[in-house]
Amino acid sequence: MIKVENVSQSYGLTNVSCHIPQGKLVGIMGANGAGKSTLLKSIAGILPLASGQIWLNTCKLTEMTARQKSEQLAYLAQNTAIQWDLSAYDVIALGLPFPLKPKYEQEKVRSISNRFSVSALLDKPFQQLSGGEKARVQLARCCIKNAPLLLADEPIASLDPYYQLDIMEQLKSLTPKQTCVVAIHHLSLAYKFCDKVILLDKGKVLACGETQAVLNAENLAKAFGVRAEFDLVRKEILGIEKLES
Repeated sequence: MIKVENVSQSYGLTNVSCHIPQGKLVGIMGANGAGKSTLLKSIAGILPLASGQIWLNTCKLTEMTARQKSEQLAYLAQNTAIQWDLSAYDVIALGLPFPLKPKYEQEKVRSISNRFSVSALLDKPFQQLSGGEKARVQLARCCIKNAPLLLADEPIASLDPYYQLDIMEQLKSLTPKQTCVVAIHHLSLAYKFCDKVILLDKGKVLACGETQAVLNAENLAKAFGVRAEFDLVRKEILGIEKLES
């Protein structure tokens, strides 16, 4: 469980409070500049808080050591470029929390690779992979440590529709054993896959709760200036149009 209490950041958030339940896929949404990445980085402990408090279960984030935070969470940044000449295997192995003997390292890497369907890529140079393949390898790198909490900053932003669906399915499959929090722009996929949504508007929480309750006509108009049609039974957004200014 994550509890955010009156968190402010000088460049993006104002008195943000929300609750993220355990074992759910939670989307952080909002227009460009709404504060999605800032909130995610604050929860990850990357950005120091200007004010307020964040709790990971019963522990204050500000009082946790780097090792304690590493044991509790994994963070997938927007820019996950790898500058070194590494194979996909090497990139995934970077996610291990501590060195292992070669035999056990290989078992761990191959196990997580099977889960994310990247076993055939392990010997390939990471730089030669497609965008979707890189995204899956990076997700495997984050998940190999098996942290209870995964934070992902717009993991599907640069992917084609197939891999957007693929990554969201992979994230959903991690629950309920793990909690996944993703900053996401894609309304339809958030509506389909997320259990809960935190909707930000200009650095403040516009709405927070079950996805179908938050992504309603009124909130979409306020946050994005759009209207949409909803299929509540199939959990789908059927059409999105700009509102007249």
